[in-house]
Amino acid sequence: MYYEKAHGSSKQIGTVLGVKTTTAAKKDDKQTLTVDTLPEFVKIYKRDPSNAEKAWWRKRIACDEIKTRAALQKSMGFHKAKNVGKGSDAICGAKAGSAQASAGPSGTTRRAVAGISNHPMGDQVRIGIYSTDGRAIHVTSDGKYQIREGGSKILTTVGKEDVVQVSWSGGKYHVRGSGHSFDTEQEIRLVPLNQAIMEISSYSDKSATIAGKNYNRFRGIIEIRMSDDKKVLWAINELRTEYYLRGLAETSGTGPEEYLKALAVAARTYVLYHKVVTGGRSVNGGWDINNTADDQLYRGYEYEIITPRMASVFNQVKGVIATDGEGDKPVTTVYFSDSDGRTRSAKEVWKTDRFPHLQHSVDDPHHASSTCKGHCVGMSAQGAYGFANKDGWSFQKILNYYFKGIKLVKAY
Repeated sequence: MYYEKAHGSSKQIGTVLGVKTTTAAKKDDKQTLTVDTLPEFVKIYKRDPSNAEKAWWRKRIACDEIKTRAALQKSMGFHKAKNVGKGSDAICGAKAGSAQASAGPSGTTRRAVAGISNHPMGDQVRIGIYSTDGRAIHVTSDGKYQIREGGSKILTTVGKEDVVQVSWSGGKYHVRGSGHSFDTEQEIRLVPLNQAIMEISSYSDKSATIAGKNYNRFRGIIEIRMSDDKKVLWAINELRTEYYLRGLAETSGTGPEEYLKALAVAARTYVLYHKVVTGGRSVNGGWDINNTADDQLYRGYEYEIITPRMASVFNQVKGVIATDGEGDKPVTTVYFSDSDGRTRSAKEVWKTDRFPHLQHSVDDPHHASSTCKGHCVGMSAQGAYGFANKDGWSFQKILNYYFKGIKLVKAY
């Protein structure tokens, strides 16, 4: 849900969606501000609020998250621009000294972040698995699943181990299998029932170390969609963020817990940054990030099975992300394998002044290479491992060392 920091001492003057804001040097009367929530909402949204919306805004006033009329107008304008009438219910958290009780891990703050839901397993993220030139993608499951046209129209339900193939030609998706035949212009979504595990049987990602292991089974939905430029047919895995992280293949799941926690926070932040801030790394494919080293290695349910420790450790920092200094939005927490003794700034490598938290080069004393393995910007995995293993650093200290000026926030 959407939320932004509102300061009672704000002195900004401007216009938010046609509503003029004024200097707010002094705190408004809380009772008057509470009563005026309704007319202010109507003025900005051009409609009456629901009971839930009205209660949410008044609760923010009651616990002093909003202290002035200008702050109320500004916050409502922000939410209106996002087409929502209220933000997350996770508001009015503990203050200062008592914050840690609700925050979870020390060194983190519990607060809602714009665009990120407070679902206990995180937002739905969309991972590009693989693509074809339109040739059929074959999918099955270990339980029943629905074939849907577009977002919600159910075409049929098929049984356990029934194989469905989806291809594209003539401007349409062609769905065949299990005695069914459908042709439609809408993307196809294969939705598991009762937490069944989906398998993309036409996809091959063989393990280099475990004989016969193919990483082609996934939690969540499999969506088959043609790219916007009509060049390739994509298989996309849509699932909750925390389930996605269980299949993260950037580590074997061994090593110090604090290293794994740092990696979990960086990986979670990276995918949510692209979901919330950039709108997805895919230009035409309709996914947030893909499953390769170009983004983050992801091998789905099979990897979750063979690395059970990861889920346990990652759960200790569930919902924790790195945000900008204000805690308003996730930042891009890029990482790489190993350095030559120092990391690089984004300016040095990518010639950009963007990403303030990446505009530093830091010493990386635990490197094992004489050259950079990767882009060398952000967090070194080898370095993070060394800081946790040899120096006893916490995940918070590791992340704040490699990413300057961030704020660690428990978003859900």
